[in-house]
Amino acid sequence: MIQKKKPFIGEKKFFEHYGFKVVDEIGDYQLLALQFDNSETPRFNDNARLMKIDNQDFTIYYSPECPYVEYEVNELTEYAKENNIRINFIKIDSLEKAKNAPCIFNNWANFYKGEFISNTILNANSFEKLIKE
Repeated sequence: MIQKKKPFIGEKKFFEHYGFKVVDEIGDYQLLALQFDNSETPRFNDNARLMKIDNQDFTIYYSPECPYVEYEVNELTEYAKENNIRINFIKIDSLEKAKNAPCIFNNWANFYKGEFISNTILNANSFEKLIKE
């Protein structure tokens, strides 16, 4: 099966050219790694395999990897206050939090009603459009 390139993810062939190999998979997503010596092979954690959370509110897991993230968190926080909408923000700001994240995306992950819905960084307009679908 030929896998379609996902937004914001580099081309697999580029990484393979430099010796990276697929070491784990969740659905359509593959974890590529460059192995050193006899070190432990990286893998997705069990939480990430589920891509689910217990919280039913709109919940965003994020980290400041992208320069726009903090701006969008602030914009969405204001939008939520103005519109009386509950949005939970969970900042991935430690190695422990990153290792235990409920999905494979540490820079931005949207969950609604406990389900992963996208890794698209949202602003107020895109959030409003998403919740009206």
